[in-house]
Amino acid sequence: TPSSEAQLHDKIIAECRNRGWIYLHGSMAHRSHRTIGEPDFVIIADHGRIFIIEAKSLNGKLSTEQLALMAWANKLGTKVHEVRSYTQFLQIINEKPVEHSRHD
Repeated sequence: TPSSEAQLHDKIIAECRNRGWIYLHGSMAHRSHRTIGEPDFVIIADHGRIFIIEAKSLNGKLSTEQLALMAWANKLGTKVHEVRSYTQFLQIINEKPVEHSRHD
């Protein structure tokens, strides 16, 4: 149901605020003001981490545009996380950051 998706959004926002993270989040009421297929959240977290999150209710369907954007981002090497519960969101943000070796 839309209310459960809205509740998930609210919990994600509260967690970001609690951690002092920046979150970019468009209005659910004004979808026309967003880029087609744009994920719900871009979260600028600690340790240089950025999370891109598409939050859906348990039965919510991804649009064709959302699926296309996720595939394109993946092709560019960026993961868009599809999140259907607060627990799943916490698992993603609590993963140990991957150390990238630098070849400069």
